[in-house]
Amino acid sequence: MLFLVLISASGLLLNHADALGMSRHAAAPWVLSLYSTELPAVDSAFSAAGVLFASSGETLYADGKEVAKGTNRLIGAVLAGDTYVAVTRNEFLLVSNDATLIERFAPDASGPMSKLGTDGQHIFVVIQDAYYEFDPQRMSLSSAVDVTQESVAWSQPAVLSERQAEQIGTAALGQAINWERVLLDLHSGRILPVVGRYLADITALCLLYMCFTGLWLWARRR
Repeated sequence: MLFLVLISASGLLLNHADALGMSRHAAAPWVLSLYSTELPAVDSAFSAAGVLFASSGETLYADGKEVAKGTNRLIGAVLAGDTYVAVTRNEFLLVSNDATLIERFAPDASGPMSKLGTDGQHIFVVIQDAYYEFDPQRMSLSSAVDVTQESVAWSQPAVLSERQAEQIGTAALGQAINWERVLLDLHSGRILPVVGRYLADITALCLLYMCFTGLWLWARRR
């Protein structure tokens, strides 16, 4: 009976999934723990003024919070005034102190950006061994002169702890799993890898048994 109630209730909710907003990510730890999926790997990570920026797949995170989707591999992050500048291989992203995306800018460059750094006043990137200066106020990129490798403090990759890697991986996994999928797996029993399917099979067999025996009893009375 409990399994029938579960199937009926989840089925009703699935019929109104759009109206109930079930396309939202199911990033709650207890939900993700039901799935044995391996956590997505962190592609690259850089620390800027105490904030950890990391890219996983095509998403940028700041201290485990999603900043932007559709991004390339992160190559660095620096603090410019009260705004963070995170740079991928093809794009600049301005991020506020609360990890909110302010603006993104994809320059028409001759190749992918490979390094990001600052001399304390200006922001520089390297594109095919040439130095360029990025102006976050004008959102523009121009050739830099009188810049050397030693005059710039280049953003260095961060070494993640297990907790940090798990936090980012969990956030990335949460994007792939929404509440509609959780309900669908609950409805079919697949949320419990082996036991759930057998419970669904037993319930289906019991229902068939009730249908056929009920029909037989009705026929006998006739």
